[in-house]
Amino acid sequence: MSNKFTQAHRLRKADEFSSVFVFRKVRVGKFFKLHYKPNELTHSRLGFMVSKKVHKRANQRNYIKRTIREFFRIEQSDWMPLDLIVRAQKHFTPEHYPLIIAELKQLCTKFKLNSNVQKTSNSAGS
Repeated sequence: MSNKFTQAHRLRKADEFSSVFVFRKVRVGKFFKLHYKPNELTHSRLGFMVSKKVHKRANQRNYIKRTIREFFRIEQSDWMPLDLIVRAQKHFTPEHYPLIIAELKQLCTKFKLNSNVQKTSNSAGS
């Protein structure tokens, strides 16, 4: 799978967001809260929420969104198909970038977004 982030990889409609929130699967970190729900598609889809409470300036909120989008673009090919909403909880700056990526990877591994982790655990039990 290519590392693209097309329209098909986005959660866009309110009912798509609502269905993920209703599913009630959440993982929480220092900077992010991740809501997720398995989907029936062949790829994962991403939605994100960065409110003015996180940062008042739009350019800072956009930086946070770009960071999330880039992480998703690079990592999505290793994930099982799911709908994922990333909610920013706390402001971060470019100096925090390594921490942000580490937290996102840890949260994704924590609830087995990474299909490689699932395959390893399944093959160990066989």
